[in-house]
Amino acid sequence: MEKDFLKKIINSLFKTLEKLEEREVYINNLNVFPVPDGDTGTNMLMTLKETLESTNNDDLENFLNDVSKNIVLKAHGNSGIIFSSFLKGFLNKILNFDSDEANILTEAFENGVEASYKILDNPTEGTILTVIRESVRGMKEGKDLIEKIEKSYIYGLEALEKTKEMLPSLKEADVVDAGGDGFLSFLESLYEVFTDQSIKREKATSSSFNVSIWRKRPVYKNCVELIADKRKEDFNIKEKLKKLGDSIILVEDNEKIKIHIHTNEVDELLKLINDIGEIKEINIRNMIKQQLEFLLDVEIAVITFSIGENIRELFYSLGASIVIDKDENLSYEDLVEIVKDMPSQNIILLPNDKEILFKFEKIRELETKKIEVVETLSIPEGIEALLNFDREKSFDENISNMSESIKKIKSGFIDISKENLSIKDFEIKEGDFFATVNDEIIVKGDNLLKTIFNLLNKIEIDEGLLLLIYGDETDSDEVEKVKVELKKDFPNLNVEIYNGGKRINKIIYSIK
Repeated sequence: MEKDFLKKIINSLFKTLEKLEEREVYINNLNVFPVPDGDTGTNMLMTLKETLESTNNDDLENFLNDVSKNIVLKAHGNSGIIFSSFLKGFLNKILNFDSDEANILTEAFENGVEASYKILDNPTEGTILTVIRESVRGMKEGKDLIEKIEKSYIYGLEALEKTKEMLPSLKEADVVDAGGDGFLSFLESLYEVFTDQSIKREKATSSSFNVSIWRKRPVYKNCVELIADKRKEDFNIKEKLKKLGDSIILVEDNEKIKIHIHTNEVDELLKLINDIGEIKEINIRNMIKQQLEFLLDVEIAVITFSIGENIRELFYSLGASIVIDKDENLSYEDLVEIVKDMPSQNIILLPNDKEILFKFEKIRELETKKIEVVETLSIPEGIEALLNFDREKSFDENISNMSESIKKIKSGFIDISKENLSIKDFEIKEGDFFATVNDEIIVKGDNLLKTIFNLLNKIEIDEGLLLLIYGDETDSDEVEKVKVELKKDFPNLNVEIYNGGKRINKIIYSIK
């Protein structure tokens, strides 16, 4: 076996480690898929680092054999396990060396891509897998060893750039795939070692934490990785795992089984594994907590509730740290967990709803952090509170300013009656518009403009700011027309309109 060739393969692994160390934080900042928790760079780095550090063998073949045998067991995270599976398949073929280096390298890449896809039940394109697969295509097209390595890198780089368009989450965040970027470090290292030329790849793609994909909370709380010695076979284990979570990677041989899964059912998972073997290693990470620590480094955090995507994005744009959709129906225990997981020790809660206010009031009793509730009872009050939130001011100043601000607005909703109503002495016919203040119907009208006109006269306001939040079911042209017409009768009134999206089925308003 050619020692020089094996030395270069080993040097490529160590150079890959150097590159992953250099790019760790950058790769973490690309990490939005499958969960935006910012750990892909760290996972790929630790996968290779722990493997190489645990391999002490001066014999080249034995060194590579030890790396091949141990790397999957040392792997961390989705991309780390896929990367390790590639390297295991790659090295297994390298160790079956023949006299043709170009041929064996191509076969090693082919074996690596086959091993990478084999461990996944539903391989997702637009990820590290795409970069691996395309690099193999480049390897096959090269005519000699160096051209194969060059084309492999070029094809891999082109595939990495395309990942941005292949997955909606990557496109939204305007980033390439994090795992794919990490794998390119391996392709670069091969090129540099075999050609003795260096590549300086720019960190040209920057990520923005202001897009909603970064703030999408993981569906499953726990990322579990475990290794178990098998006592018996369970040929249905993958189907059983699917019932417990997603992002499942299963690697097994006759003796051991390694599992990666995102799940909320840790106890059920352990019960399943204990039935077929003895757990030797297990690592459970709280992905929600990890995401919060990755994204939120603020002195004061604001947690609030919304209705639908548009309102959620509005709240984020106004400075909220965490926005929870009311339809998630989180329990008191769920809310406590979110508060505890926040890295900030100073937390302001905006319920925007009476029922949620009750849950928040109980959370305030937690003694571990400084927690205050600003008693917002509607979406407009939540907006007003956030408009008066200032990160430059102290916690107590913000509580005072936000609390005072919501006292200065009147809010309610405008809707169309779906039946004849008689409330106190107030008669409303089916199809009539009506408006509320503090959950009490106070005016009606036969169209939207007339109803708002009557509302303003009833509460005796002819100046200030009127905010109208309407949904997709409301004719936007009609709302625009109302804005123009109101200006004629109320010249000192500022009218702002906002499309709250499909979840808003009535017009929400506030006046101040």
